[in-house]
Amino acid sequence: MEQYKPAIKQGVIMAILSILVFLVLYAIDPMIYAKPTGWIILLVVNFLAIPIVFIILGVRDTKKNFSYFTFGSSLAAGMVTGIVASAMVLVFNILFMTVIDPQWEQQLAEEVLVSTEEFMEKMGAPDEAIDEAMAKAREDGAGKAQGIMGQAKSTLGGIGWYLVLSLIIGAIYRDKEPRVEAEVDEMGS
Repeated sequence: MEQYKPAIKQGVIMAILSILVFLVLYAIDPMIYAKPTGWIILLVVNFLAIPIVFIILGVRDTKKNFSYFTFGSSLAAGMVTGIVASAMVLVFNILFMTVIDPQWEQQLAEEVLVSTEEFMEKMGAPDEAIDEAMAKAREDGAGKAQGIMGQAKSTLGGIGWYLVLSLIIGAIYRDKEPRVEAEVDEMGS
């Protein structure tokens, strides 16, 4: 595991940055993730920018510890980065939703419904279609895992996404052929 220390380090940094982004947005508007702006930020920052950057850094920095960086080692480095970050964010999320703001998840779900209804009204959807969509959304929301189970399920989905990223990044960063160190004879030539 010593060889993967750089990937662990990048995973820790990735988690801290993800948590900081969440906390800053939460401080600005606790319900931002219920709005289209929040969805876009979540998608671009937390699902694309941060994971791509830190998985690349984890793989790149780990490569230095191998004389031949196989696809498997490259993939493992990316996954170590993602799993470390996921585990830390999961612990934070559970702490946040059970201790810091236990009502937030339920309030967010309600705000999503309100935001969706307002959007449909702005788009000119008929009242009947809006009522039907809201009833279906409430029904779907009632069956959705929340709390610790919801966070665990979400984390597994995130790890699946990190696997996809790690496969791509691993294919790019692997060594195609074993690296050969330049040999210098004893004469210094």
